[in-house]
Amino acid sequence: MAKKAKAKTARTKTAKAKPAKARTARAKPAKVTARKMKTAKARTAPQAKITAQPLVVTLTGNRPIHEVAGDLKAAGLSVDQVLTSTGIVTGSAHPEAVARLRKVRGVGDVSPDHPVDIGPPGSQIS
Repeated sequence: MAKKAKAKTARTKTAKAKPAKARTARAKPAKVTARKMKTAKARTAPQAKITAQPLVVTLTGNRPIHEVAGDLKAAGLSVDQVLTSTGIVTGSAHPEAVARLRKVRGVGDVSPDHPVDIGPPGSQIS
């Protein structure tokens, strides 16, 4: 009886055997770990990108404000607001353009703009 059992299992094994499928070469996505990302960034880290900074330009009042605003725009300022009653022009420019902005006729001062937040109404003052 042992011979029959062995013969039976041998047949089932051969019957179950399937021909191997031909595998196509497929590129697997590379597993990216935090460590790999860190070293990749360190190797290919570009120089710090210089972005435009917000500026407040105070005028002297010697020239009409809209003429000065046009000259500031030509010198590299992206004008946001022209505040005629106070003689101020707000906008943004790259840091290397600040020297050109200061040379515009009618400009008294060019300084960085600082955000101000007074908080919501009814909040406690610290």
